[in-house]
Amino acid sequence: MELEKKLGNKGKTISVSEDVSVTILDEKLNKLLKRIELELYIDHIRSGTPSRKDVQKIVASIYGVSEDRVIVKNILSHYGRGSSKAYVHIYEDISLARLVEPRYIFKRLGLEQ
Repeated sequence: MELEKKLGNKGKTISVSEDVSVTILDEKLNKLLKRIELELYIDHIRSGTPSRKDVQKIVASIYGVSEDRVIVKNILSHYGRGSSKAYVHIYEDISLARLVEPRYIFKRLGLEQ
């Protein structure tokens, strides 16, 4: 499985810009659904909550996959703290994602009209 080779980033902190850093809190391989399930902590003290598209680009660059295979489930901001948690799935194939994920998620990410 191609995704197994991409694991091993749990606990790493990646500085995205001067104002934003991402820490990978949890990383699981779901063999049945052929996806990686991520829990991210995003520190954005001097800026607003990053958009789904921004998180999608960041995760795609960290894991070296195309952006259309990255599905951002949700981003939960902590009030008054300048930090958020994000839950993300990375699929081996976008056709698998279309079978499992709700259609509105694709609309939010701009992957479907």
